Amino acid sequence: MAVFRFLAAVFLLVAVIALVTDLSGPLSAGQPFSATTLETQWREMAPATLQSTKAAVVHATAPWVWDGIVWPVLSLPTFLLFGLLAMWCGYAGRRRHKVNIFVN
Repeated sequence: MAVFRFLAAVFLLVAVIALVTDLSGPLSAGQPFSATTLETQWREMAPATLQSTKAAVVHATAPWVWDGIVWPVLSLPTFLLFGLLAMWCGYAGRRRHKVNIFVN
């Protein structure tokens, strides 16, 4: 459970940083908000790894896995994707209530 709570904190930190990065430019220039997708950020940081990951996924599975599952996930805004991951990990790592059952 502690691992999920730690991952939730890390994913939430990444989501907040991505949101602040997306908001800082438009707010200072008076432009409308536009969210950056994970694919765009990945392409800017390491374009060769994106292409090699695509080739590896298509080679290991079927091409529809990349087009139907992986690509829509990569097309989500970065802050939304990591925010959803943080919520899921936070839910998985929550403290469970102990239920006491007494039989008399």
